Amino acid sequence: MYTSAALERQQQFDFQNNGIEVMNFETLQRTYKENDIYGKPVQGIYHYQVLQRMTDICEKYNLDYEVEEIFAAQNRNKTQPGVSILPQVEQTHGEKAVEAHILRRIFATIRIKDWETNELTTTLVVAYHQDGIQAAIGPCVKICHNQCILSPERSVCNYGKNKVTTEGVFETVDGWLANFEVNMNEDIGRIQRMKRRTVSLEEIYMYIGLLTAMRVAHDSSDRNLSSSVETYPLNQGQISVFTEEVLKLFNEKGQITTWDLYNVATEIYKP
Repeated sequence: MYTSAALERQQQFDFQNNGIEVMNFETLQRTYKENDIYGKPVQGIYHYQVLQRMTDICEKYNLDYEVEEIFAAQNRNKTQPGVSILPQVEQTHGEKAVEAHILRRIFATIRIKDWETNELTTTLVVAYHQDGIQAAIGPCVKICHNQCILSPERSVCNYGKNKVTTEGVFETVDGWLANFEVNMNEDIGRIQRMKRRTVSLEEIYMYIGLLTAMRVAHDSSDRNLSSSVETYPLNQGQISVFTEEVLKLFNEKGQITTWDLYNVATEIYKP
């Protein structure tokens, strides 16, 4: 089920003034479809088709779902920017027309309401961007909309070191949703354990140091160092924000848990 939030027909995007643009499924379908030289989708599948496949899987298992949000984001990639606009299509559809935009960075959240609590729901998140397609599933904190991916098995993509095929992405999501109740209860159990475990100030400093070391190693000109870290959770600016927010929270509460620490970090990932 798609939210009725925007059944009205969106006519334009304005990425010059907006870093992101939120849209509904119908609007996403109307954007320009980027093909390769053979007339096939550049990624092998269009962004809206990825989202449609995900919702089809939800329906396959009779889950109570809702597409909460779809948005596109610009980025600084010079060869393949997150958003491109085609002047020749604008001539037909008008300035800044939805139909004239190529969207290469699409993010969507699908809320699954089955067995949700007052505190938590479950969200399937989908990313379609220049590198490929990624999906992840986990609890979402209702009050702050923090998404929790609590194990590597809850994330899959068709690029990078542990990539699968595009069909493999859909098969993995199918497996998650086929065992939805079991997986959901496992994640809730993890959260309860995180809430029970307090974190000392010394441990906080250790985590900050580890995040910094991973970032420095990854960005090092020394190939032995850079090859040892495939990616890092937070960049240097985010590490600074994380450090400040965690220390403020510790001073305020006097004691924090692993769950508190985790939520400070996930808050930083919000667009």
